[in-house]
Amino acid sequence: MTDQQGPRQAVALLHSDHDPTEFEALVQRHKLRIVYTVHTDAQAALAALIAVQYALEHMADAVVVPHLGVLRPDTPWWAVTEMADLITGTREYPLGSALRTVVGWAP
Repeated sequence: MTDQQGPRQAVALLHSDHDPTEFEALVQRHKLRIVYTVHTDAQAALAALIAVQYALEHMADAVVVPHLGVLRPDTPWWAVTEMADLITGTREYPLGSALRTVVGWAP
């Protein structure tokens, strides 16, 4: 998570059946300014790549994916944390957390 005063720029990746109330609550709680929104029901691997692409294009500090919960070690969503913070419906994974979680690295 970046340490700054104003809202963080974020890309949102939303399923077609997302809950707008839940999404807005995440945006408010994490002080995000949504700079781009993707509506997709793509499989996880493709959706994660889409999220990475738009995070890079929009220089986003975070990617918010409300339909995700706790990430398993083998999920493709860890790729997002190499570019930005990943905010799911249940927690936030900071930038770079994939290396510590998936590989087991600790500083």
